[in-house]
Amino acid sequence: MHATYLSQSVLDASEQPPTAEERRRLRRLSLFSGASETSIQDLLSRVAVVGVGRHQLAAREGTTPQNLMVAISGRLALLTQVPGDQPVVIGIVGRDELVMPSVALAGAPYPLSARAVEDVRIALIPLAELWSVAARDHGFALELARLAGGEWQTLLALLKDYRLRSAPQRFAAYLVRLAHESGRPQIGAAEVALADDRKTLASLLGMTPENLSRTIAQFRERGVVVSGRNVAIADLGTLAAFAGIETEAPQAPGEHPR
Repeated sequence: MHATYLSQSVLDASEQPPTAEERRRLRRLSLFSGASETSIQDLLSRVAVVGVGRHQLAAREGTTPQNLMVAISGRLALLTQVPGDQPVVIGIVGRDELVMPSVALAGAPYPLSARAVEDVRIALIPLAELWSVAARDHGFALELARLAGGEWQTLLALLKDYRLRSAPQRFAAYLVRLAHESGRPQIGAAEVALADDRKTLASLLGMTPENLSRTIAQFRERGVVVSGRNVAIADLGTLAAFAGIETEAPQAPGEHPR
C-alpha cells in the first residue's frame, strides 16, 4: 500500500485495502463531491484502511500527518492533556467524518490527539497523492478549501458554546443537536441515544462526571429522562429555548417555505 500509517503511528497495526462497501462509502464523502471520476479512482486506489481498538490512539498530539484520515466506522475523541491532569475532550469525530482535516491539509503538527471511543476503522488518504490530484482537478481543490473553512466554523461554534452557554445549557444543546442529526422534528417529544459514555461526554461539555450526573437528575424537571444511554425528551422546542437555540415554527398544511 502507498499510505503511511497514522502519521508516525503509536499503534502496531497493519494496513489493508478498503472493502467494496468501504469504497462505496468513501465515494459518497463530500470530499469527493467536486472531483472528477478519474480523480476519485486515483485517490481510492491509494487508500489504505487500518483498525484502531477502543481507547487506543489513532493520532498523537505534536506529530505531523502524512495522510488525511477518515473515520469509516466508530468514533474518535479529539483530546489534549496537561501532565498530571485528566485528558480534556475537545471534540468528537464520527462515522464518515474527516479527522482534523485543516491541520492535515496544512501539513502542520496535530494540535490534539485522536483516541478511539470504540473500535474504529480509519481510511488513510496520502497527502502527497491528495495534492497531486488537487493540482490538476480544480473542482477537487475547491472542495479541499471548503472543508478547511468548515472546520474553522465548527471551532468557532464550539468557542461560542463555552463562552455564551452555562454547563446545563451546553448539555441541552448537545441533546437538541443529537435529535436534529437523527432527523427528529424541531419541536415535540423525541427519543435519542447518547453517542458517548458519560466520562467522555462530561469532558466534551466542560463538566466533571459528577456535575453531569447532577445535571441529568435536574433535567427531569425539564421533561428529560435519561436511562443508560437512552434519553426521552418531552419537548425539543422547550429544551432548545433553554439552550438558546432558535427553532423554526412548523408549517401549516399547504404552506410553502419563504
